[in-house]
Order: sequence, then C-alpha cells, then structure tokens
Amino acid sequence: MNGKTKRIVGGFLALLLLLVISFVAQPSFADDDHNKYREGEFYNGHYDKHKHDENEALEEGGELLGWGTVIAIGGAGALMPLRRGSRSIIKKFPNAKSGIISALKFLGKSHIWIGALALILSSVHGVMMYFNEREFGFDEISGTISVGLMAIAAVFGVLLMKNKGSKQYRSFHFAFLIVAVIIGAVHVLIS
Repeated sequence: MNGKTKRIVGGFLALLLLLVISFVAQPSFADDDHNKYREGEFYNGHYDKHKHDENEALEEGGELLGWGTVIAIGGAGALMPLRRGSRSIIKKFPNAKSGIISALKFLGKSHIWIGALALILSSVHGVMMYFNEREFGFDEISGTISVGLMAIAAVFGVLLMKNKGSKQYRSFHFAFLIVAVIIGAVHVLIS
C-alpha cells in the first residue's frame, strides 16, 4: 500500500474506532436504586424526590451532550479521509462525481461549524457533569485536557483557514486533535 492509501485506511479505521467506542460504551440513562442515597437526596429516612429528579435530569443532559460531542467530532473528522480518498472514489464511481464533489464542498463548509459545535458541546457537557457530581477526579481532568487540546486545535484551524497552504498549521491542527481524541476516548472508556 502506498502512503495515500494508508492514510485513507487509517482515517476510516479511526472513524470506525470512534463508532465502536460509541456503541460499546453506550450510556445508561436508568438510575440504580443506590443513586437515591447520594448526598442531598435522602434526609432522615425521607427520600427527596425533587432533588433526585433534578440530579437525574442534569446527569442525563450532560451525558447526552457528551455523546453529541462524540458525534460532532466524528462528523468534523470525517472530512480529511473523505477528501484524501475522493480521487480514488471518483475513479471507481465516475457517475457519482458531481455528488461526491458537492458532498465534499458541503463538508468543507460545515467543518468549522461542526468543530465549533463539538467544542461548545464538550464544554457545556463538562460544566453540567461537574455540577451534577461535584468532584474533579481523573475522569474530569482527562475531559478537561481533551477540551483544552480541542480549543488549541481550533486556534490552529482558524489560522489554517486564513492561510490554507500552511502545512505547519495543518500539522499542528491535526496533531492536537489526534491527542484530544485519544484522551477523549480514554475519558469515555473510564466514565
């Protein structure tokens, strides 16, 4: 395999890995009975249903935003392997050339917005989960580092947008995102 094919295959494998992680680590929105005994929900033998419902909604909303982040990262990350593999796809399916080109243009235009959405979703997810759990352990630290690296990658993405030919900005953008995704995958797996 040549270098281009390896990158295409690697990109698809990375996307497949994200999909597998999202299916294997499916969120559970059903609370166990022991959750009602968390601090502030069980007073002097009396169960405070309002407090429990409030925490449950915050936790489920935070988890939903976390999975939205995973989907947005996958959507924004799909652009690179699709762009790099577009020539070979067009050669194999010449009748679909206009559809492939228009899909790539759409992904190219929406890449920045999808990436910004991923950054916003991950930030709000972190804040909601912190307010729900009131702790800052390894899970929270790994998520915060991942979001921070995504923010740094976004800065290089903006610089890249202004100077599209800069291989250095593209390398930094890609490197920070790869590390952020790896740390984010660890965050998801230990959650």
